[in-house]
Amino acid sequence: MAFVKNVVHWGRVKTPVQVPPVDLCDICGKKPKFIENGHKHPYCSRSCARNGEGPSPAACQLRGCRATGKPAFANFCSEVHAREAVRQRQVEGCELCEGQPRAVSTLCISCDRLVRAEPRLRELKPDGKSFKNLRAQFLSEWDSPQALPSPSFKKAYEIIFPRDARIRHEQYRAVNHTFEEVRGFHSSQCICDLGTKNAALCSFKSCGICQIVKSCFKSFAFGVPYNSGRFGDGVYSYRNPALADNFATSCISSPYRVMIACDVVVEPDQTEVDQSTEEDSLFVPTADAILPVYIIMYSK
Repeated sequence: MAFVKNVVHWGRVKTPVQVPPVDLCDICGKKPKFIENGHKHPYCSRSCARNGEGPSPAACQLRGCRATGKPAFANFCSEVHAREAVRQRQVEGCELCEGQPRAVSTLCISCDRLVRAEPRLRELKPDGKSFKNLRAQFLSEWDSPQALPSPSFKKAYEIIFPRDARIRHEQYRAVNHTFEEVRGFHSSQCICDLGTKNAALCSFKSCGICQIVKSCFKSFAFGVPYNSGRFGDGVYSYRNPALADNFATSCISSPYRVMIACDVVVEPDQTEVDQSTEEDSLFVPTADAILPVYIIMYSK
Protein backbone atom coordinates (compact mmCIF):
# COMPACT_ATOMS: atom_id res chain seq x y z
CA MET A 1 0.00 0.00 0.00
CA ALA A 2 1.38 3.43 -0.93
CA PHE A 3 1.92 6.02 1.78
CA VAL A 4 0.08 9.31 1.46
CA LYS A 5 2.01 12.45 2.23
CA ASN A 6 0.16 15.69 3.00
CA VAL A 7 1.87 18.84 1.77
CA VAL A 8 1.25 21.89 3.98
CA HIS A 9 1.81 25.34 2.46
CA TRP A 10 0.96 28.57 4.35
CA GLY A 11 -1.49 26.84 6.59
CA ARG A 12 -3.38 25.08 3.82
CA VAL A 13 -3.32 21.37 3.09
CA LYS A 14 -2.72 20.65 -0.58
CA THR A 15 -3.80 17.58 -2.53
CA PRO A 16 -2.13 14.47 -1.07
CA VAL A 17 0.87 13.25 -3.03
CA GLN A 18 1.05 9.53 -3.71
CA VAL A 19 4.49 8.21 -2.74
CA PRO A 20 5.17 4.91 -4.51
CA PRO A 21 6.15 2.05 -2.21
CA VAL A 22 9.75 0.87 -2.24
CA ASP A 23 10.16 -2.65 -3.63
CA LEU A 24 12.19 -4.26 -0.86
CA CYS A 25 14.56 -7.21 -1.05
CA ASP A 26 12.88 -10.62 -0.84
CA ILE A 27 15.64 -11.81 1.47
CA CYS A 28 16.09 -9.19 4.18
CA GLY A 29 12.99 -7.11 3.54
CA LYS A 30 14.91 -3.96 4.48
CA LYS A 31 16.76 -2.60 1.43
CA PRO A 32 15.50 -1.85 -2.11
CA LYS A 33 15.96 -4.57 -4.70
CA PHE A 34 19.10 -4.32 -6.83
CA ILE A 35 18.54 -3.01 -10.39
CA GLU A 36 21.17 -3.97 -12.99
CA ASN A 37 20.90 -2.57 -16.54
CA GLY A 38 17.15 -2.17 -16.18
CA HIS A 39 16.61 -5.66 -14.72
CA LYS A 40 15.35 -5.87 -11.14
CA HIS A 41 16.78 -8.74 -9.10
CA PRO A 42 14.77 -10.21 -6.19
CA TYR A 43 17.53 -9.33 -3.73
CA CYS A 44 19.36 -6.16 -2.64
CA SER A 45 22.90 -7.52 -2.98
CA ARG A 46 24.81 -10.66 -3.91
CA SER A 47 25.79 -11.34 -0.31
CA CYS A 48 22.19 -11.08 0.81
CA ALA A 49 21.05 -13.43 -1.96
CA ARG A 50 23.80 -15.92 -1.22
CA ASN A 51 23.58 -16.00 2.56
CA GLY A 52 20.09 -14.93 3.50
CA GLU A 53 17.06 -17.14 3.86
CA GLY A 54 14.42 -14.44 3.81
CA PRO A 55 11.42 -13.85 6.07
CA SER A 56 9.46 -16.70 4.44
CA PRO A 57 12.01 -19.22 3.15
CA ALA A 58 10.99 -21.82 0.58
CA ALA A 59 12.46 -25.28 0.28
CA CYS A 60 15.10 -26.13 -2.31
CA GLN A 61 13.40 -27.05 -5.58
CA LEU A 62 15.37 -30.27 -6.02
CA ARG A 63 13.07 -33.17 -5.25
CA GLY A 64 13.76 -34.66 -1.83
CA CYS A 65 15.84 -31.73 -0.52
CA ARG A 66 14.51 -29.91 2.55
CA ALA A 67 17.18 -27.21 2.74
CA THR A 68 16.26 -23.58 2.12
CA GLY A 69 16.33 -22.39 -1.49
CA LYS A 70 18.26 -19.22 -2.33
CA PRO A 71 17.62 -16.75 -5.18
CA ALA A 72 21.35 -16.72 -6.01
CA PHE A 73 20.96 -20.37 -7.05
CA ALA A 74 17.58 -19.97 -8.79
CA ASN A 75 15.77 -21.06 -5.58
CA PHE A 76 17.89 -24.18 -5.09
CA CYS A 77 19.92 -24.48 -1.92
CA SER A 78 23.29 -24.65 -3.69
CA GLU A 79 24.98 -24.67 -7.09
CA VAL A 80 25.42 -28.43 -6.77
CA HIS A 81 21.67 -29.02 -6.40
CA ALA A 82 20.90 -26.53 -9.16
CA ARG A 83 23.12 -28.48 -11.56
CA GLU A 84 21.68 -31.76 -10.36
CA ALA A 85 18.14 -30.59 -11.14
CA VAL A 86 19.25 -29.77 -14.70
CA ARG A 87 21.00 -33.15 -15.02
CA GLN A 88 17.84 -34.93 -13.89
CA ARG A 89 15.84 -32.80 -16.35
CA GLN A 90 13.69 -31.53 -13.52
CA VAL A 91 14.21 -28.02 -14.95
CA GLU A 92 15.51 -26.67 -18.27
CA GLY A 93 19.18 -25.77 -18.49
CA CYS A 94 20.60 -22.39 -19.44
CA GLU A 95 20.77 -21.78 -23.17
CA LEU A 96 24.45 -20.79 -22.91
CA CYS A 97 26.21 -22.81 -20.21
CA GLU A 98 23.64 -25.65 -20.22
CA GLY A 99 24.62 -26.54 -16.65
CA GLN A 100 22.65 -24.08 -14.51
CA PRO A 101 18.82 -23.77 -14.44
CA ARG A 102 17.12 -20.97 -16.35
CA ALA A 103 16.24 -18.00 -14.18
CA VAL A 104 16.06 -14.97 -16.49
CA SER A 105 14.25 -15.94 -19.69
CA THR A 106 16.39 -18.70 -21.26
CA LEU A 107 19.55 -17.87 -19.26
CA CYS A 108 20.80 -18.67 -15.78
CA ILE A 109 21.62 -15.84 -13.38
CA SER A 110 25.37 -15.91 -14.11
CA CYS A 111 25.06 -16.00 -17.90
CA ASP A 112 22.43 -13.27 -17.87
CA ARG A 113 24.87 -11.05 -15.97
CA LEU A 114 27.64 -11.81 -18.49
CA VAL A 115 25.40 -11.12 -21.48
CA ARG A 116 24.52 -7.73 -20.02
CA ALA A 117 28.18 -6.84 -19.48
CA GLU A 118 30.06 -7.27 -22.80
CA PRO A 119 30.34 -9.77 -25.66
CA ARG A 120 31.57 -13.26 -24.85
CA LEU A 121 32.66 -16.11 -27.10
CA ARG A 122 31.47 -19.70 -27.14
CA GLU A 123 33.26 -22.24 -29.32
CA LEU A 124 31.02 -24.20 -31.66
CA LYS A 125 31.31 -27.98 -31.53
CA PRO A 126 32.68 -29.40 -34.82
CA ASP A 127 29.93 -32.03 -34.92
CA GLY A 128 27.18 -29.51 -34.17
CA LYS A 129 24.62 -28.20 -36.64
CA SER A 130 25.68 -24.54 -36.29
CA PHE A 131 29.33 -25.36 -37.01
CA LYS A 132 28.47 -27.46 -40.08
CA ASN A 133 26.08 -24.85 -41.50
CA LEU A 134 28.56 -22.01 -41.01
CA ARG A 135 31.40 -24.01 -42.56
CA ALA A 136 29.24 -24.94 -45.56
CA GLN A 137 28.21 -21.31 -46.08
CA PHE A 138 31.76 -19.99 -45.72
CA LEU A 139 33.22 -22.48 -48.21
CA SER A 140 30.38 -22.27 -50.72
CA GLU A 141 30.53 -18.46 -50.81
CA TRP A 142 34.33 -18.42 -51.14
CA ASP A 143 35.21 -17.42 -54.68
CA SER A 144 38.84 -16.42 -55.04
CA PRO A 145 39.55 -14.00 -57.92
CA GLN A 146 42.88 -15.78 -58.39
CA ALA A 147 41.17 -19.20 -58.60
CA LEU A 148 43.16 -20.39 -55.58
CA PRO A 149 42.12 -23.48 -53.59
CA SER A 150 39.44 -23.04 -50.95
CA PRO A 151 40.67 -22.37 -47.39
CA SER A 152 40.61 -24.86 -44.56
CA PHE A 153 37.86 -24.11 -42.02
CA LYS A 154 39.38 -24.79 -38.58
CA LYS A 155 37.10 -23.57 -35.80
CA ALA A 156 34.38 -21.04 -35.04
CA TYR A 157 33.09 -19.05 -32.08
CA GLU A 158 29.58 -17.81 -31.52
CA ILE A 159 29.46 -14.23 -30.25
CA ILE A 160 27.19 -13.74 -27.23
CA PHE A 161 26.15 -10.09 -27.18
CA PRO A 162 25.01 -7.67 -24.53
CA ARG A 163 21.24 -7.54 -24.79
CA ASP A 164 21.16 -3.86 -25.78
CA ALA A 165 23.29 -4.52 -28.89
CA ARG A 166 20.81 -7.04 -30.29
CA ILE A 167 17.91 -4.75 -29.37
CA ARG A 168 19.48 -1.88 -31.36
CA HIS A 169 19.90 -4.18 -34.35
CA GLU A 170 16.31 -5.44 -34.14
CA GLN A 171 15.00 -1.89 -33.85
CA TYR A 172 16.97 -0.89 -36.96
CA ARG A 173 15.39 -3.80 -38.84
CA ALA A 174 11.93 -2.82 -37.64
CA VAL A 175 12.30 0.81 -38.71
CA ASN A 176 13.71 -0.15 -42.11
CA HIS A 177 11.10 -2.81 -42.79
CA THR A 178 11.73 -2.84 -46.56
CA PHE A 179 15.40 -3.74 -46.06
CA GLU A 180 16.66 -7.32 -46.04
CA GLU A 181 19.13 -9.14 -43.82
CA VAL A 182 21.96 -11.06 -45.48
CA ARG A 183 25.14 -12.78 -44.36
CA GLY A 184 28.27 -10.70 -44.80
CA PHE A 185 31.94 -11.30 -43.99
CA HIS A 186 34.30 -8.71 -42.53
CA SER A 187 37.97 -8.97 -41.67
CA SER A 188 40.69 -6.85 -40.13
CA GLN A 189 44.03 -7.27 -38.44
CA CYS A 190 44.08 -9.64 -35.47
CA ILE A 191 47.23 -9.09 -33.44
CA CYS A 192 46.33 -11.32 -30.47
CA ASP A 193 46.46 -15.12 -30.23
CA LEU A 194 42.68 -15.53 -30.40
CA GLY A 195 41.69 -19.16 -30.76
CA THR A 196 45.07 -20.64 -29.85
CA LYS A 197 44.61 -20.74 -26.06
CA ASN A 198 41.09 -19.78 -25.01
CA ALA A 199 37.96 -18.06 -26.23
CA ALA A 200 38.73 -14.57 -24.97
CA LEU A 201 38.77 -11.14 -26.58
CA CYS A 202 41.89 -9.06 -26.03
CA SER A 203 42.06 -5.42 -24.94
CA PHE A 204 44.65 -4.22 -27.49
CA LYS A 205 43.43 -1.08 -29.24
CA SER A 206 45.26 -2.15 -32.40
CA CYS A 207 43.48 -5.50 -32.64
CA GLY A 208 40.79 -4.85 -35.23
CA ILE A 209 38.88 -8.12 -34.73
CA CYS A 210 38.53 -7.84 -30.96
CA GLN A 211 37.74 -4.10 -31.06
CA ILE A 212 34.98 -4.70 -33.61
CA VAL A 213 33.40 -7.55 -31.65
CA LYS A 214 33.57 -5.80 -28.29
CA SER A 215 32.01 -2.61 -29.69
CA CYS A 216 29.64 -4.30 -32.16
CA PHE A 217 31.17 -2.33 -35.05
CA LYS A 218 31.11 1.02 -33.25
CA SER A 219 34.90 1.04 -33.04
CA PHE A 220 37.65 -0.40 -35.23
CA ALA A 221 41.40 -0.81 -34.75
CA PHE A 222 43.01 2.15 -32.94
CA GLY A 223 39.55 3.50 -32.07
CA VAL A 224 38.62 4.53 -35.62
CA PRO A 225 34.80 4.96 -35.61
CA TYR A 226 34.06 3.80 -39.17
CA ASN A 227 35.39 2.46 -42.48
CA SER A 228 35.90 4.79 -45.42
CA GLY A 229 35.10 3.66 -48.94
CA ARG A 230 33.39 4.40 -52.22
CA PHE A 231 29.99 4.87 -50.55
CA GLY A 232 31.34 7.13 -47.80
CA ASP A 233 31.84 6.55 -44.08
CA GLY A 234 30.18 3.50 -42.56
CA VAL A 235 30.79 -0.25 -42.33
CA TYR A 236 31.80 -2.42 -45.29
CA SER A 237 31.53 -6.19 -45.54
CA TYR A 238 31.42 -8.77 -48.34
CA ARG A 239 29.15 -11.59 -49.38
CA ASN A 240 32.23 -13.32 -50.78
CA PRO A 241 34.59 -14.14 -47.87
CA ALA A 242 37.53 -14.35 -50.30
CA LEU A 243 37.25 -10.58 -50.77
CA ALA A 244 37.12 -9.95 -47.03
CA ASP A 245 40.24 -12.12 -46.73
CA ASN A 246 42.22 -9.36 -48.46
CA PHE A 247 41.99 -7.38 -45.20
CA ALA A 248 42.87 -10.28 -42.87
CA THR A 249 46.22 -10.20 -41.09
CA SER A 250 47.17 -12.23 -38.02
CA CYS A 251 50.03 -12.21 -35.52
CA ILE A 252 52.95 -14.39 -36.58
CA SER A 253 52.45 -16.77 -33.63
CA SER A 254 48.91 -17.73 -34.72
CA PRO A 255 48.28 -20.52 -37.26
CA TYR A 256 44.91 -18.97 -38.14
CA ARG A 257 43.50 -16.23 -40.27
CA VAL A 258 40.45 -14.61 -38.67
CA MET A 259 37.15 -13.39 -40.11
CA ILE A 260 33.82 -12.22 -38.70
CA ALA A 261 30.53 -13.52 -40.09
CA CYS A 262 27.84 -10.84 -39.75
CA ASP A 263 24.10 -10.30 -40.10
CA VAL A 264 23.79 -7.22 -42.31
CA VAL A 265 20.57 -5.24 -42.90
CA VAL A 266 20.85 -3.64 -46.34
CA GLU A 267 18.69 -1.97 -48.95
CA PRO A 268 17.01 -4.39 -51.40
CA ASP A 269 19.30 -3.46 -54.30
CA GLN A 270 22.29 -4.78 -52.34
CA THR A 271 20.74 -8.24 -51.96
CA GLU A 272 20.69 -8.92 -55.70
CA VAL A 273 23.45 -11.35 -56.56
CA ASP A 274 24.56 -11.59 -60.19
CA GLN A 275 27.74 -11.47 -62.18
CA SER A 276 28.02 -7.69 -61.88
CA THR A 277 27.28 -7.28 -58.16
CA GLU A 278 28.41 -10.41 -56.34
CA GLU A 279 31.91 -9.05 -55.76
CA ASP A 280 30.77 -5.64 -54.56
CA SER A 281 30.94 -4.78 -50.90
CA LEU A 282 27.91 -4.49 -48.67
CA PHE A 283 27.66 -1.00 -47.18
CA VAL A 284 25.71 0.21 -44.14
CA PRO A 285 25.87 3.78 -42.77
CA THR A 286 25.49 2.82 -39.11
CA ALA A 287 26.77 0.10 -36.78
CA ASP A 288 23.20 -0.76 -35.75
CA ALA A 289 22.68 -2.24 -39.23
CA ILE A 290 25.39 -4.89 -38.86
CA LEU A 291 25.82 -7.44 -36.10
CA PRO A 292 28.91 -9.67 -35.65
CA VAL A 293 27.56 -13.20 -35.17
CA TYR A 294 30.50 -15.61 -35.47
CA ILE A 295 34.28 -15.49 -35.49
CA ILE A 296 35.80 -17.88 -38.02
CA MET A 297 39.32 -19.29 -37.74
CA TYR A 298 40.72 -20.65 -41.01
CA SER A 299 43.93 -21.22 -42.92
CA LYS A 300 44.98 -21.00 -46.57
